[in-house]
Amino acid sequence: MTEYDVFLDLLAGHPGASRSELRELAGDTDRLDADAVDDLLDHALVREDAVEANGSHWVMRSGRFHPDEYEHPLTGEWREDGL
Repeated sequence: MTEYDVFLDLLAGHPGASRSELRELAGDTDRLDADAVDDLLDHALVREDAVEANGSHWVMRSGRFHPDEYEHPLTGEWREDGL
């Protein structure tokens, strides 16, 4: 798994995280360099693998990141009816 993939997994696991929160989370793992977070996030935004809104970041829900894999407290639980 590349460093970029590890970063996307981190972002998917912490939806709505800010840059500083992502750097802190990366520092807590031995698989990702906290100093690389800004470049990795910028790359993910350019590639549209991530989205930014009001300083918070989310991984785009495509490929291996499915909506049923995580919940976010601001958006509520994913609904079974697909709404």
